[in-house]
Amino acid sequence: ETWTNQNEIDNDPCIVVTVGHLLKQVKSGHVLVAQSVIVGDDPAVDNVSAIPFGMIKRIEKLKAAGLLPIERDQ
Repeated sequence: ETWTNQNEIDNDPCIVVTVGHLLKQVKSGHVLVAQSVIVGDDPAVDNVSAIPFGMIKRIEKLKAAGLLPIERDQ
């Protein structure tokens, strides 16, 4: 469900985990994370989240153990 009644919103702290591509510092006071990145001569990003430094508890850099094969219908 995408809609929430205002009376259902509480004041409890909310811990959010975000996973994506960490972008170079391009917005002062924020960490930028992109969902998708197109690499090449003209790089592009999709669905960028700008998270203020004061809202971040920690950053963990993940390493891929390997790439999964893409199965395509032939």
